Amino acid sequence: MVPVIPSDLKQEIISLDGKGYKAYKFFQGKSFDYGPFTIRFEHVQGDSFAQPTRLSISIGLDEAGFSPSLFSNPTRALALEDHLLRRVNHFIAVRKIRVKGSGNSGKVQVQTPGQKILKRSGMLVKGSRLQLIMFAGLPAEGRTVLGKECLMLFSEVLPPIWHKSLIASSLNEDELHRAVETLEDYQFLQSELKKNNWVAFVANGSNLPRSSGASDTPLLGERTIFEAPKGLKKTIELPHAGKTEGMAIPRGITLIVGGGFHGKSTLLRAIQGAVYPHLAGDGRERIATLPSAAKIRAEDGRAVNAVNVSAFMDSLPGIHSTEKFSTQSASGSTSQAVNILEALEVGSKLLLMDEDTCATNFMIRDERMQMLVAKAKEPITPFLDRIQEVNKIHGVSVILVMGGSGDYFDPSDNVITMEKFQPRVVTEEAKRLVKKNPGQRKKETTFPFPPICERRWDISRLKFNKGKREARIRTTGLDTLILGEMEIDVRYIEQIAEEGQLSLCGWIIRQLQFSLNESDMSFAEGLQKIFLEIEKNEFDGLFPYNDGLQALPRLQDVMGVINRIRF
Repeated sequence: MVPVIPSDLKQEIISLDGKGYKAYKFFQGKSFDYGPFTIRFEHVQGDSFAQPTRLSISIGLDEAGFSPSLFSNPTRALALEDHLLRRVNHFIAVRKIRVKGSGNSGKVQVQTPGQKILKRSGMLVKGSRLQLIMFAGLPAEGRTVLGKECLMLFSEVLPPIWHKSLIASSLNEDELHRAVETLEDYQFLQSELKKNNWVAFVANGSNLPRSSGASDTPLLGERTIFEAPKGLKKTIELPHAGKTEGMAIPRGITLIVGGGFHGKSTLLRAIQGAVYPHLAGDGRERIATLPSAAKIRAEDGRAVNAVNVSAFMDSLPGIHSTEKFSTQSASGSTSQAVNILEALEVGSKLLLMDEDTCATNFMIRDERMQMLVAKAKEPITPFLDRIQEVNKIHGVSVILVMGGSGDYFDPSDNVITMEKFQPRVVTEEAKRLVKKNPGQRKKETTFPFPPICERRWDISRLKFNKGKREARIRTTGLDTLILGEMEIDVRYIEQIAEEGQLSLCGWIIRQLQFSLNESDMSFAEGLQKIFLEIEKNEFDGLFPYNDGLQALPRLQDVMGVINRIRF
């Protein structure tokens, strides 16, 4: 049965009809019992054109009819939260009742999840209760309260959404269990990577292409289904899906080659996105990648703070030393070198690169260029000449999409060619070509790869306040994070998937600032401590109130934001 509006809420709404909009402020902080739901007005908007009123809707999990087995551990609780948030979004979309009024009157929203399963603040299992954060535009005509429309909002529009999406008996039980099982299979698969010395696994039957370059949703209709190649085909027993065949990419240096438009970059994007689980039906739900994997690219113009780039830049014109290199505008090659070193600093065990977004002069210097421009006149040591040290000394694997240089055949452990979106192992052919055509280029390293040091610098100057607001953290899509009055360009941190993750990066950096005031920890150590606290206490204590719009990023991505702060 759909919950009925409480009589006290009904009477209060009726009494406000025709009054000025500020009268709605009466509700702020008030709670009402919808039985079995409790609704609380967390923040009431100041006018009908302001951001809609924020409500928290809570219900006991037992009252909602959910078996304890569905939230018995963090993985299952996350699957339940994600599935229910998607159901709320669905029922908001299908409810067509329109509440009259100006501005945001009658507008109903919740946090909108993408294709990935992330810990989000919009829907939380908190102890024995379920909490949803919802936004509702309180109706008005100009600045005059529309009491009848508001009554419709809280009696006819909102309660059916809660009932249809948060009561177990109203849900498709098979879909719910499929969501839980999909996440458990992914978590198991990702945990097995390290045990088997793999860095990624792509299951047979995966659908890698997306519907468009601007969308993360799967390509439907005519499509190519992934099939593992001989030589890298492995079988793993998943808890729910059972025996699953797929391509297991082992630790080491893996080259992905092939003609243009045959799926090289599509495969790499699927691998880089699989640091997170995907929802059932996405096509990538049985793809898993080491959680610390970092996408590396050139990034013209980015800021750099005290990075030892001597492994790749042993001297630069006008620079006294490259062992503590800083700049406000790095070149393409320098920025790519820095991105690699920063990834190693925070413990990434897999680097992902696509030649399309790499600096050519950083990746390779062929024999003819070596003859024309002597090493003494070239400060850049190509990645080609350091890739094996990155792998052997630091234990970091590399997956590299390369269609333009066969020189990478030499250090590669595995070479995969993509033909019409299907992989084929061609390692032996590549190694035969190396023996037949050994090439004359010379390795350009003159000293071992320097140790990686964890850094820390003064971020006490970073101000989060603006005006009277103690902390102002905003985002502009996935391009910019705004902390106080400072804008940070983050558009090339490619593995941040949702705005909520970027926003939470800001709150974590604020917490890090507090933590570092009382210790001599490095940034990496400070972030590790914060993420351990998040694992234990989830979002509690990270922000002053739950705005229902946050999502958990990775430690690597938070550090990526810190590294791009300009002072």
